[in-house]
Amino acid sequence: MLNQELVDFLKGLGVCSICQLRYLKARGNEYKDLKESFEKLNVKYEPELAPMEESEDSETICKKVKHGSCPCCLGLFSQNFQSQLIQSIFQTDIHKFECNDIVVAISMPMIVQTRQLAMWYALLDKFGNKIDKERAPDVPLKEAIKLIINPIICKELNKGYDANGIMINIHVSHSSEEDNLTKLKQLHDRAFPTAPNSKRQVVSRGVLDKQYMPKRIKDTLFKEYFTVPPQADDILKLDAIEMTGPTVFVAGRYRKISRELSHTPWVLNGKRVMEDSIEEIIIRTVAPYFCKDTSRVIFMSSGREDVDVRCLGKGRPFVLEIPNSVHTTLPVKEAHRMECEIDKSCKLSVRNLQMVQREELVHIKSGEEQKKKYYRALCKLRDPATAEILKKLDLPEGFQIQQKTPIRVLHRRPLHTRPRMIYSMKAWVHKDNLKVLVIDVVSQAGTYIKELVHGEFGRTTPSVSSLVGQPVDILALDVMAIDLDWPKEVDNSLLE
Repeated sequence: MLNQELVDFLKGLGVCSICQLRYLKARGNEYKDLKESFEKLNVKYEPELAPMEESEDSETICKKVKHGSCPCCLGLFSQNFQSQLIQSIFQTDIHKFECNDIVVAISMPMIVQTRQLAMWYALLDKFGNKIDKERAPDVPLKEAIKLIINPIICKELNKGYDANGIMINIHVSHSSEEDNLTKLKQLHDRAFPTAPNSKRQVVSRGVLDKQYMPKRIKDTLFKEYFTVPPQADDILKLDAIEMTGPTVFVAGRYRKISRELSHTPWVLNGKRVMEDSIEEIIIRTVAPYFCKDTSRVIFMSSGREDVDVRCLGKGRPFVLEIPNSVHTTLPVKEAHRMECEIDKSCKLSVRNLQMVQREELVHIKSGEEQKKKYYRALCKLRDPATAEILKKLDLPEGFQIQQKTPIRVLHRRPLHTRPRMIYSMKAWVHKDNLKVLVIDVVSQAGTYIKELVHGEFGRTTPSVSSLVGQPVDILALDVMAIDLDWPKEVDNSLLE
């Protein structure tokens, strides 16, 4: 089968030049210069009629083009459709997004796939065994859209193409889609019968791609429901265009200076226990700059502390995942404003606020149990401290403990006994009270320090209590440092 024979046949059916190239298996840049591509494939090129005036409304265009529309793409690759598409995109709120890249998703009616199959049968009727019955004879529509329509949209919008850019969701419909779906269901029930009482498979785009081919469905059965070859029909209708901003990530470090602040909203039996949380303070201050709907913002941090535990030093790393953002940058002045606003809560302080890439999120979770964390605990002994007690708690070489899941967190953590490393321990007597110790602990992340101190009825062994041979209560606990050098240090108070 010569390329010219194939093109002559397709042209006789009213197939457009772009779809002719699809059946010639054109790839990459071959769709940019049609004349050059046809000549390269030894096919005579005849330019199509000039597109109609843009001033004509869609209803008028539909009536004029109906008998000349491509039976394969139904006008998807026509100049008229492309012009209408670009014009409609410019009429959206795309200009509010501060982003230099886009990604395009076109939702097509299934009638286009049905017509692809009808043309496949038509080619088999014309050229017989020269056409494969398992591999589609044309370049897939999704790939053709990427090669043809996407570059045009990028050029008109003066934007690059990137999966992390603005998502342009294009919804396309066709006047005959409902009738097409009815026939498809009838065909499917006969072509792929199911056993009695079994769940019938829904005919979807994926099912059409994977199961609908001449090798699996006889041409006589297909032709009972659909015309072969497909005929010209109404052009596709552009229903709607929706814009979704990119997902951005804002990181920083927070210091918790209140002993009455939960990590996330604390709700018990349907009632709030505390009026605020770390997550809520940070989200309501940072997220509105990037998006209107802050309910979908995700807060992540490198571990967490209890409600009554402060987090001091450089603070704990955190990151916000913000979908549908209108901004992809965070000016230093804006970051400083956010940090100052959070400081006003008198419960929390945030520094190093900055944008980060998705790839950097691995720092939050990777090696979570290998990180070192530094704590300072204020503890009370039953009996006054002695030199011997201080010596027992002077453990620069560290030791290993076995720690069962604390009773207080069993409602959200499975019951396990976990080995944890205590890298070092050092104790001092409080200058005003010999029964009070200040203990510095460097431990493996994931260690429950309160239980390390009092032992929780032997559920943590050894514990400070077992080491000194008397009950020890913990009065207060602070996180002094977290061994994670991320995100980088930035001083947003130094305005550019």
